[in-house]
Amino acid sequence: MSEKIGTVTLEQERRPQFMQIQAPAEKGEYSEKIAREIDCEVRRIIDEQYARVKRLLAGTRSALHEGARLLLEQEVMTGEDLKAIMDKG
Repeated sequence: MSEKIGTVTLEQERRPQFMQIQAPAEKGEYSEKIAREIDCEVRRIIDEQYARVKRLLAGTRSALHEGARLLLEQEVMTGEDLKAIMDKG
């Protein structure tokens, strides 16, 4: 689902249902142009979310390092430990 492609379902091939196991798979019917648009939209979404996650992690880097240090020392982190770390960072 995306604003460009919309809320559609496009299958590459259809597999037979439970009792139709011997029937061959049918190829999905959409053009190469639509396939390219789907590929481009998937790439755009992945790139956008990758950048979003990098920004999110960069903003919490000190808390991540503190949590890792605590886990290396104790091997276990309580909810209170996590809350204290997040309140600091």
